Amino acid sequence: PPWPLPWQQAYHRLRTAATGTGGVPATNLPRRLCRWIRVQQESWQHLHPGQQDLLTALGITPHAVAGERPARATRTYPTSPGLDHARAYTAQHGHLTPDKHTRQDGFPLGRWLCQQRRKARAGVLSTTTIEALTALDPWWNPPWPYTWHRTWQQYRTTISGNEPVPDTLQRWANAQRSQWSTLHPGQQQLLTHTGIHP
Repeated sequence: PPWPLPWQQAYHRLRTAATGTGGVPATNLPRRLCRWIRVQQESWQHLHPGQQDLLTALGITPHAVAGERPARATRTYPTSPGLDHARAYTAQHGHLTPDKHTRQDGFPLGRWLCQQRRKARAGVLSTTTIEALTALDPWWNPPWPYTWHRTWQQYRTTISGNEPVPDTLQRWANAQRSQWSTLHPGQQQLLTHTGIHP
């Protein structure tokens, strides 16, 4: 599929757990599947239309109640120190797509962001942190491979700086044109903004 294989595997686990023709049972789903459903619902607009179709066929839509939702936490937690470093990085670079070795004022920002993406995909990252990171960069946790997103950022930075595009990035841009129909609509939108069209 044109989306990550782990997503497809999680979908098949959910489909296997679904009973009858009515789609996903309202209760008795394993907790991990409930979390996965919730993550899909919260990031619905970032899903590929094919992913949305597969979920809808199981009765999962952005607002459908499926599985058991965990009780809201009543305890408040302090803000992560990583958010301040993420803000500083975004102010300098205009995005939150650093490589995993990036440090911001000594803080391991790249590794911290990798952890936040992992937690968000597992459905265990706090809503407050998700909202704060999304306000800094709407594509901080893209639904496509992160390596694709980093390469797009490199391409965007190169052309916005009026620098010559290296051969490797030019080949990447040409590959995007030839694979256009398999790309997520969000990827197509980002490519269009940088002048890459099918």
